[in-house]
Amino acid sequence: MKLSKPQTDIIFVASLTLLFGMVASRWELSEHITEYSYVYEHIQLDEWPFSFLVLSMGLAWYSWRRSNEANLELQERIRSEQKVQELLRHNSDLTQRLYSAQEDERRALARELHDEMGQTCTAIRTEAAVLGMGKLDATGVAQCAQRIALSAQALSQITRHMLQQLRPMVLDSMGLADALVAQCQQWQNQTGVVCDCKVDTLPAGLSDYLCVTAYRLVQEGLTNVARHAHANHVMVRLKVSDTGELVLSIQDNGRGSSHTDASQKGFGVLGMQERVASLRGEFHWHSKENQGVHIRIQLPMEFA
Repeated sequence: MKLSKPQTDIIFVASLTLLFGMVASRWELSEHITEYSYVYEHIQLDEWPFSFLVLSMGLAWYSWRRSNEANLELQERIRSEQKVQELLRHNSDLTQRLYSAQEDERRALARELHDEMGQTCTAIRTEAAVLGMGKLDATGVAQCAQRIALSAQALSQITRHMLQQLRPMVLDSMGLADALVAQCQQWQNQTGVVCDCKVDTLPAGLSDYLCVTAYRLVQEGLTNVARHAHANHVMVRLKVSDTGELVLSIQDNGRGSSHTDASQKGFGVLGMQERVASLRGEFHWHSKENQGVHIRIQLPMEFA
């Protein structure tokens, strides 16, 4: 049987002690030391072995302390490496989901282009062809022109909807505060859930990326409420803290969750966390069963 390293060390120390005891017994080492110490009694040489014993005990205690510290440091390093591996797995999963979301969004846009815009353009071409034939009377021409106008209006609405998906154009025309209020009002009209939105006066010159991020965070937060919360009231607050940060709060009175980790709530929350992390902000998610969800986000303000 192969011995472990600690067992080998113990056997070595025991063997060395036994060997020393045999040599000391053979040469009567203690008697010689005692006789020698009497010669130098004036310097108390016989008391030094006890001092060396205390020194040995102190060195043993020192080694024990350093060994414990080394073990603690090793355990902390192992925990850190495990956390790093967990974060890497989390980032890998998030990256895959982001790519999947991008492909889903592109697929949805392609389907909308093909089904909605393609169909509307075909209707306009058909009506134009009928007009070009010159076989309609004045009433038929007016009706055909009216159908073309309706198709063009539908095409305009589809275009605005697609542009809104790609970029919230209301930010350019209304600013962040009014855009958020309008977004909450529109969401309330669509879902029937009361959305109380309050935005404090914001400083001028907020960066475009910060404004888009705040808008998308509210959009995703409200989407999560509509999908999962079963709430009848939502509060959205945006203010500037005393420390100069943009603080966003989204709170609902829905069924909440027993999960303590926001990452377990799906890709929507993970996407919000990723947006916040891109600005080096802080994301706080609190929830209890039947007590709703409260999301609090702190974003450092960037000025153009």
